[in-house]
Amino acid sequence: MIHLDTNLLIAAIDAAHPHHIHARFALCTGTPPAAASVAWTEFLSKPVPPVRLSALSAMLGARILPFAKAEAELAARLFQIAGVKRAQRLDTMIAATAILAGAELATANTTDFALFLPHGLKLLPLPAP
Repeated sequence: MIHLDTNLLIAAIDAAHPHHIHARFALCTGTPPAAASVAWTEFLSKPVPPVRLSALSAMLGARILPFAKAEAELAARLFQIAGVKRAQRLDTMIAATAILAGAELATANTTDFALFLPHGLKLLPLPAP
């Protein structure tokens, strides 16, 4: 499974977005795409045209994974051991969800997630733009 970070969910519905090619790559690997419910919440925080929302929802299907107790506990540990700033709290939640799902995270913000690599996070290598 491949989890799309918020930036690639946004890029997936906007052909003019600078990371659109990365989103398309992640969606077309042959591995089922998914997203953490935290990333989905961030994505939906801005208006999304209904047709594009419907198309992306269809691609993800039921693979919007919940943020529950196990994810919360791992996110808290990641926050503490990685020494991240409060502004990265949502990143720890997205990383924890991907780790527990055994998924690779597709993101254009690899530096934001690099701190979590020693703790089990796997990043999907994206092609150069």
